[in-house]
Amino acid sequence: MSLPDRFIQAVRDNPVDGVSAICEYVLDEVDNIPDWTQEAHGLLLEAAALILSLEEQALISHMVAPPDLDGNMGAICNQLRKFLGDVQGEMVGQSSVQKLESLKGRFAITLANGFGYEFTDGDLKRIQQLINQLREMVSANTELDPGHKQRLLKRLEKLQAELHKKMSDITVFYTLMGDAGVALGKLGEGAKPIVEVIKELAGFAWKSQARAEQLGSDAENPMLGHESEPPKLD
Repeated sequence: MSLPDRFIQAVRDNPVDGVSAICEYVLDEVDNIPDWTQEAHGLLLEAAALILSLEEQALISHMVAPPDLDGNMGAICNQLRKFLGDVQGEMVGQSSVQKLESLKGRFAITLANGFGYEFTDGDLKRIQQLINQLREMVSANTELDPGHKQRLLKRLEKLQAELHKKMSDITVFYTLMGDAGVALGKLGEGAKPIVEVIKELAGFAWKSQARAEQLGSDAENPMLGHESEPPKLD
C-alpha cells in the first residue's frame, strides 16, 4: 500500500490542505487494520517521510516533534500515528486561517458595492500553474537563504489562499515583486528564472487592475519592464 498519486498532486497544489488530506487518508486506512502490519507500517512511514521532506523544503511549517522510531513495530506505528494526528491538527488550523482570509476578501468585495479585480478562467488556471512552478523553483534553490526562501513560500501560500475569480485586493501580487528584487540583488543572474515567473504573475494582476480602473485593454505597466522612451526635450 502506498499513497495514491492524487494526494501528491494535492500537495503540489496546496501543501497545507494536501498534507491535511494525506493525514486523514492514512489515519482512516490504518484504523481499519485490526493489528499493526508491515503494510500499515509502510503507509505510516511514507506519509511521515513526505511531511518531513516538505518541512525541510520549507513548504510547510508546524510545531510537532519528529516521531521516535526506536522500539518494535507496534511502538513505531503508534508514534507515527500520533505524529500524523498532531500534524493534521496543525494543518487544519492553518487551513482555517487561509480560508478565513479568503472569505474576508470575498465579503470585502460585497461591502464595496461589487468593486473588485477580476480574472478570467484562463488567467486563474495559468496563475495556479505559475504559483506551483515558483514554489518548486524556490524550494529547489540552494542559494537563497532560509529566511528569504520561507518568506517567498509564505507569500505564495497567501496568494493561493486568496486567489479567486474576483478579488478585493491584489497587493500580494505586487509584494512578490519586492521579493523578486531582493532575490535578484542577492543572486544576480541565478535569480532570473524566479524573477521572470514573478513578473508574469504580476502581469496578470496589472491586467486585472487596468480593467477595474477602465484603462485601455492594451495598457502596459512600466513597473513590469515596459518603459517607453521618454520624450526628448527641445
